[in-house]
Amino acid sequence: MLKDFVIIFVMHFVAGYFMQTKKVSKLKREKKRYLFFHVGLYTLFFIVFSPLVLHLTFLQGLAFSLFNGVLHFFIDYGTGQFKNKYFEKDKLKFNLTVGIDYTLHLSILMISYFCLIKYIVIF
Repeated sequence: MLKDFVIIFVMHFVAGYFMQTKKVSKLKREKKRYLFFHVGLYTLFFIVFSPLVLHLTFLQGLAFSLFNGVLHFFIDYGTGQFKNKYFEKDKLKFNLTVGIDYTLHLSILMISYFCLIKYIVIF
């Protein structure tokens, strides 16, 4: 179980940060097309790699990836609004928003993986 958590953490870090330029990171908070681009790459990364490294069937990996891709969009959209509001004005609130964003992403990934995939067998 710890191994799965570490793998999901690394996957999220790679897909959410390493595969995102600074330009996309900034503009996804301002223009939805950049947010869709980011979430699309993130979801595609999970579709490809979750069956391989988490030993899911293709359908399980697809369901896991699409479910998390949709939620990733809403989390990034919501926290992006707060990041824009506090970016220049209040660094503490901005950094708190970043922490909440990351916590929400990882919580959703863990809950969906362990509840939907591991304990409620789908596909």
